Amino acid sequence: MVYNIVNFIYLLSLLFASICSVYRFKCLDIASKILAVLVCCALINESAAYYLAIKYHNNLPIYAVYGFVEFGLLCLYFNNTIDVFIEKNIGIYIGIGGIILGIINLIFIQHLNSLNSYFLLFEGLCVIGMSLFAFFRLLLKQDSLHLYKYPHFWFIGILIFFWSITFLTWGLYDYINLKLHYAASKINLALAIVSAITYCSLASIFLLYPKMETINE
Repeated sequence: MVYNIVNFIYLLSLLFASICSVYRFKCLDIASKILAVLVCCALINESAAYYLAIKYHNNLPIYAVYGFVEFGLLCLYFNNTIDVFIEKNIGIYIGIGGIILGIINLIFIQHLNSLNSYFLLFEGLCVIGMSLFAFFRLLLKQDSLHLYKYPHFWFIGILIFFWSITFLTWGLYDYINLKLHYAASKINLALAIVSAITYCSLASIFLLYPKMETINE
């Protein structure tokens, strides 16, 4: 019962973040637009997953495919945020390489009808690494910037918050559900709470974006 309530709140937060991203889309910079597209893709993915779960009782394939979309968009976001990445398109190379590894994993190691946990673990490590590097470049190149008023500081912080909490959980998800049944429900509840906080935070930044962007021009 508690999980259903929290999961409903998570879906509402995702819907709210999607509406906010669409509402502010015209005034966003390129990197922020990529995040807005990612949020909307997440909403479409959850809607499709819900439909497949009801009709076919299996929504793992849609999550496996979405994982590649998510990773590709996140790499594209960092490619347009980190100055070093912009110059050499490093984010695009990381995205292409990661997706290729993910497809190989999906074909030869983990299958389409199973949780693509290895790829999720790899994705988490890459996102955390790129986020920390982005913070380093911000501090190095933007000495006069008020970071707390800079939207990408908050976007990157939100990504670190989400992936730092969840990346080990994804890597151990199958083991937890198979061996630690008593803890599985609590972990699923925690994931839903973290996701709800993440999307509420993203929605807040999208709503405040014009003011923050004006301050830092």
